[in-house]
Amino acid sequence: MRHLFSILALIFLFQLSSFSQDDIIFTTGEIVKGSVTEISNKEIKYKKASNPNGPEIRVKKRDIYKVVYKNGEEELFSMNKRGVAFNRNIFAYNIWDVIYNQFAFSYEHISKNGKMGFFIPLSIGYGDGSGPRNYTDFGYIGFGIKLFPTGQHRVTYFLGPELQIGIGEDYVNYYESGYGYVDHYENKQFIYGRFHVNNGLSYSPVLNFKLSAMFGLGIRYYELKGAYDAGMQSSAYFTFSMGYTF
Repeated sequence: MRHLFSILALIFLFQLSSFSQDDIIFTTGEIVKGSVTEISNKEIKYKKASNPNGPEIRVKKRDIYKVVYKNGEEELFSMNKRGVAFNRNIFAYNIWDVIYNQFAFSYEHISKNGKMGFFIPLSIGYGDGSGPRNYTDFGYIGFGIKLFPTGQHRVTYFLGPELQIGIGEDYVNYYESGYGYVDHYENKQFIYGRFHVNNGLSYSPVLNFKLSAMFGLGIRYYELKGAYDAGMQSSAYFTFSMGYTF
């Protein structure tokens, strides 16, 4: 029991220390947690919370929107706030993908200036192929790029390409001769590729929560002789997701 109290005390102190930091908010909207050490006429010096014994970082005052100190006080440095405060990492769950008989997730990382991000989608399929697709989708992994032409805002428009590689299953027709043609089919697995160009909107009502809607249009290809849907086909995709940002 004594060891349990010690562990809980350490967790509490860790959580307390994570909140006892200054929030340095750039004009791009990026938030850096650290400790401000000096403010001069043109510069702000700080140390990152993740490396308190590391080097001191210098930034121009004109690049800082404001600092929220650990005691709750705020100091404004620039009126040129081009975007809202944003976190650069997002874990999201695609709610709409249950329509495709899939559990789908993604991880996204946004650049410091808020103009570009990359994301890694991952899905696990279930069911028997019923739904919008004419084949059973066992799941996929991919890589995509998001471009944010106007940076990060409460409501943000984005676009960009996405490539997916996955595993599916479809049925193949067989025809046998004899006293007549006998038609039967057999399920076969295959590897497919999908390429989409996406457009979408994201909405951040609060700093740590994001909603997104995305529509993609492109092509899908898999090689499976005898399958009706094999070869190059047009492909469309819509999803609605909710995510936690940090």
